[in-house]
Formats: sequence, C-alpha cells, structure tokens
Amino acid sequence: MKNYVVGFMFCKETDQVVLIKKNRPQWQKGQWNGVGGHIESYEKPLDAMIREFLEEAGVKWDEWNNFLTVQYSDCIVYFFKAFIPKSEIRGIQTMTDEEILIFDISNVLTWQVIPNLQWIIPLAMDEYMIKAEGIGK
Repeated sequence: MKNYVVGFMFCKETDQVVLIKKNRPQWQKGQWNGVGGHIESYEKPLDAMIREFLEEAGVKWDEWNNFLTVQYSDCIVYFFKAFIPKSEIRGIQTMTDEEILIFDISNVLTWQVIPNLQWIIPLAMDEYMIKAEGIGK
C-alpha cells in the first residue's frame, strides 16, 4: 500500500492558503490541491511533508500538524496543516513543473480544486478559527 502526504499552509495574518496546480496523477491534472506527494519507505509522514513542501514550494517548514488521515483501498493519505507568519509565506515559489499559488481562503473554492478540498480546507482551518474567534475560552 502506498502512503502520501498533503499539506495546507495558511498565512496567519491574511487568510491565505498555498496550493499547487497538479499535472499528475491524471485524475488530478489541471486541478488545485495541497502540496505533497509520496512517502518514501524510510520516512515518517511528517518528514515526508517537510521534504515535499521544500521540494515543491521552496520553503523548509518544520511545524506541520497531522489533522486528518484517510485510508483508501489502495493508499493512506496523511493531511497536514501549518500556520505561518506573513513574512515567511513570501518565500514560497514554484520549484517544479507544477505551479504554486497563494489563494485567499474566501476565493479558493471558486477555483478548480480537488473536490474534497471543499471540506478539507475548512476542517484544517477549524482549530485556527476557534482560537482567533475566542471560542471555548
């Protein structure tokens, strides 16, 4: 069984998220998704997330949190989230043949995204929004 990571990096001050326009696999081609890829046999999911984001977006970020793990019939996908300061998000750039963009959260779901992002992105932001709004204090 193959294992994958997908990460959503959010900017704390601007309500933005980093996404990648996928060229592969074929079923994702032309759609926006979180940054990620295959977990190598020697890696833990967190290590793969750090490596994949560096390789694809040019930023090394160590503070990822696994907020969702989904097992499909042929793979396991570990979903990560990170909240970074505005000063750090400026270093993000396209490093491969798959374009990286920073989207305003309010507009992201109007773009051609992988369908499950319509619930995964709000789920990833849930903890941050609760803290920002003071819920649960």
